[in-house]
Amino acid sequence: MNIKNASEKTGLTKKAIKYYESEGLITPSKNSENNYREYTDADIVKLNLIGALRAVDIPIFNIKEIINGNSTIPKIMKTTLQKIEEKIEHLEKSKLIINSIIENSSKDYESIGEQIKRLKETLGLSVDEKKEYISNALLRLFPGNFGETFVTTYSPFLQVTIDNDEKRKIWLELVEFLDNLDEIDENHPFVKQLNESAKLQNQNTEPYKNKHFQMIKNLLNNDPTTREQIRNQMIFFAEQLHENDVFRKSFKDNLSKSKDLFNSINLYDNYFDDCLAVLSEDYKKYREINAEIKKEADQEIKERFGVDFNELMKELCSN
Repeated sequence: MNIKNASEKTGLTKKAIKYYESEGLITPSKNSENNYREYTDADIVKLNLIGALRAVDIPIFNIKEIINGNSTIPKIMKTTLQKIEEKIEHLEKSKLIINSIIENSSKDYESIGEQIKRLKETLGLSVDEKKEYISNALLRLFPGNFGETFVTTYSPFLQVTIDNDEKRKIWLELVEFLDNLDEIDENHPFVKQLNESAKLQNQNTEPYKNKHFQMIKNLLNNDPTTREQIRNQMIFFAEQLHENDVFRKSFKDNLSKSKDLFNSINLYDNYFDDCLAVLSEDYKKYREINAEIKKEADQEIKERFGVDFNELMKELCSN
């Protein structure tokens, strides 16, 4: 059959058929009388295969490997699929970064350039590098011994794996959030108080860290002894707030100072915790278990004092 018939049977253009021939994918014979190409049924099968493979973005050089018997269709498709997935991931990252820029409504060319560069770099960080990035950001915000204690508290949950679009979005939001926070004034009275307290607590750092990490491990494994210890601590804390005037006054004073401190750097609510709960399954589980323990403790607190812990705190803040 001639090229017109081949085009009709395959749905390929004459130009495409000639191109595949020039690439050596098909080798039609030529009619000795008129020098026209003659296409066989085998050529049509090849052309249909080539057209199908090109329709799913298999490169010409890979198709040539298949035609020449140097590779197989499954192997080439796996390789192509991996490249497509990498391209999709790259495009998704670009999409998230662009959305982040749009949401911030920045019109400063210089700052946008720096922002894009920073966001792209943080998305490409390894698990350990992401942990280091968050730790350094927290230490920048909370200098001194208090910062070290703060990082130690969250350290078991900072090895985050970003493996879906929601996590990528939250990660970029967290990066923006941490980068935009003002650094704490080291001369703030509450900072000095916290640093002094942390200094005493961290005199023997390793045992403190080991005890903290073991407690988290036990809690994530739903160890009943650890759950009971935390529950009793919550009840004891509520008891002190309710019955110990000195403790209640000191706590209320510290609560007021902490609000003033965090407001000074635009740190509100539990935004960091909420982000980390999305990025770290362990932290999400840790919060859920603590919420369960608090609910159990609240039953006894309400029986003893007539109000649950949240109501107790509300009373404290309103007085």
